[in-house]
Amino acid sequence: MEIRSGSEITISNTTNRIGIFGGTFNPPHVGHLIVAQYALELLNLERLYIVPSYRPPHRSNDIAPFELRFEWCVKTFELKNVIVSDYEKTRGDISYSLYTVRYFAEQHSCTPYFIVGEDALSYIESWHRYEELLNSCHFVVYPRYCGKPYHERAKEKLGELFEKIVFLQAPLIEISASQLRERVKQGKSIRGMVVSQIEESVVNYYGKV
Repeated sequence: MEIRSGSEITISNTTNRIGIFGGTFNPPHVGHLIVAQYALELLNLERLYIVPSYRPPHRSNDIAPFELRFEWCVKTFELKNVIVSDYEKTRGDISYSLYTVRYFAEQHSCTPYFIVGEDALSYIESWHRYEELLNSCHFVVYPRYCGKPYHERAKEKLGELFEKIVFLQAPLIEISASQLRERVKQGKSIRGMVVSQIEESVVNYYGKV
């Protein structure tokens, strides 16, 4: 399911237990899909919003157009109770997570679960108003590395706020969007790394940039 600009978010028949999984999704891959499934189950979410970034604050190069990444997400996240939202495009400007969290919190009158990759711990203090963000949501981190390399750093930078982090017990999937883009540029296969519905489109796009 998708939500486009101008569409109303209906909150009837919900318990207001929602999650937000944001990112560039450049492109979305099976690792993202697995995280979404585990988040739904382990966090007992009634609804999970996939929110592709419109203008990511930390990344600027080699990003596919928003509409293409949105389409890929719609075709990738075909899970029950998952909605792909273009809120960050509708809002415009730089896609700061704080404003996205506040928007969905207001829509659902709840404190949402905000899901990010473990790499976020390596630069969390550079996020826009990161203390407010951590106090506005359940900040959920899914694993990306063996050995938890950024945990001590995050403890030092965040202090007591570190205790607010929820660590998702999902499988460690060592695949990244940057690796996929590089494989395409090298003429290597990405079969099985993205869902079959978007494989050709992903190869066609990154094979030309």
